[in-house]
Amino acid sequence: MRLGWIVFGAVALVIFLLMISPAVLRFEYGDKIFLRISWLFITIMKIPAKKKKARRRNKKVKKAVEKTAADASAEIPDKAGGELEKAADKPEKADKSAAEGDNTVKKNKPSLGDIFEMVKLVLDSLGKPLKKILKRTRIHHLRIYIVCGGEDAAKAAIKFGTVNMLVGNALGWLGSFFTLKPVDEININVDFQSEETKAEASCTVKMPLYAALAFVFTLLGRAVRYYLKHPDAQRALKNMTKK
Repeated sequence: MRLGWIVFGAVALVIFLLMISPAVLRFEYGDKIFLRISWLFITIMKIPAKKKKARRRNKKVKKAVEKTAADASAEIPDKAGGELEKAADKPEKADKSAAEGDNTVKKNKPSLGDIFEMVKLVLDSLGKPLKKILKRTRIHHLRIYIVCGGEDAAKAAIKFGTVNMLVGNALGWLGSFFTLKPVDEININVDFQSEETKAEASCTVKMPLYAALAFVFTLLGRAVRYYLKHPDAQRALKNMTKK
């Protein structure tokens, strides 16, 4: 009996740790863009991706492939000639079938009303769940480094003021939607001797697994509830899923 409780507690602890472990997005912008999404020790996506080394082909296999390609290219003219003759004999049937295909596409094309109802369904479902998951998403280690340049001192100074305003607005926007942790560094300077503006930025974004699962289940629940309460949405979905 005691062993059973120990196993149950160990399993529950593992599940709890997995649920609170966050998915991590690492973003860096400079000379190149670097993006990596990982969970625990698993890399889900990475940009730029690692280039796989091409395997060397066996010489015998390569020769066999080349021989097959040569034989196939020799047979193509004969087959192509026969196909052209068949196509020339039946031009009317091809035109008729093409016209029928166009009519089928027009019949199955969803109306603007259907599209509008589906948009309302998506927006109503996304509202509160999207706000919650964004607020549960934390931005750590934000660093911004910008050096403003211009053709002359006046333009460089104007650009410096504009960049400061844009960065301030961007931080305010991020803080209103996400949980923005204290910024590591913001360094905005001006270089009157340079005509180019250089910018570098990096941050780490973390979202717990339980928040993602809660978002998915809440989204599905709201979508089903909206669908059941609105006959127009039911009709629009049926029209858009018809073949």
